[in-house]
Amino acid sequence: MRNPLAVLAPRRFGAAARTDLADPPARVPAPRRVPGPDVLAGVEFLQHGCTGEGEDHAPEVSVRGIDPRNDRGPTAASVHLTARPGAPCPDTVEELLATAAPGDFRLRRLTFDVRHLDEVLGARGGRTLLEQLVAAPSDRVTNAVFRAAVDTDPAGDLDCDVRVVGDGDSVAGRCRTDLGRARLTVTPLLTGSERLARRLAEARARPRDRAVRRCLEHALACDLTAVPLAALIGVHPDAPACAVPLTR
Repeated sequence: MRNPLAVLAPRRFGAAARTDLADPPARVPAPRRVPGPDVLAGVEFLQHGCTGEGEDHAPEVSVRGIDPRNDRGPTAASVHLTARPGAPCPDTVEELLATAAPGDFRLRRLTFDVRHLDEVLGARGGRTLLEQLVAAPSDRVTNAVFRAAVDTDPAGDLDCDVRVVGDGDSVAGRCRTDLGRARLTVTPLLTGSERLARRLAEARARPRDRAVRRCLEHALACDLTAVPLAALIGVHPDAPACAVPLTR
């Protein structure tokens, strides 16, 4: 009679101890080493004068669409503003741009999806150049050619939702005033300098590296501190309007 305990040793000590296997177990491939960014995340604030103090506090920037694992579908861009004490209280984007003085509103958060920019770059002839720059992000010649090719008609690239947020009574502890739909000008930000164009190419070359994406977001945040509100958003041409007839 065969000893039933004879099969326990191979099962207990793994398949390597068995000699009756037809094929040896497959080896697990070593993970591919992804080169890190040339600038650590957060160093953009120190290198380019973004100290994050006072009125020049850099906004929070979130770039979606870089990593397809986390970003399922393109989402509408959003712009969150904060108002200083005594600033006007607009109800629409048109009123915001017409009544706000410099310094009344500050950009607090910007969220946009880079997948919406593919059509913009394709219309301006920059999609192929961007692919070449992604293959070699440090190529300064390709960087200059790419920025020159897309430097046309910078007005209004993406649709965005604008809202004013601040302290107050609400369910989530923050009061919010939705101003409606506007047009966001974001392509000149990404192609306005060699540094930003390179950060964009590096992020798209290594989409799963979150540190590289944070370098892009920090670089954008630094440049947004010097961008006027009127240069960032504009009135949407198809925004709904309500005309109330006068009564006598």
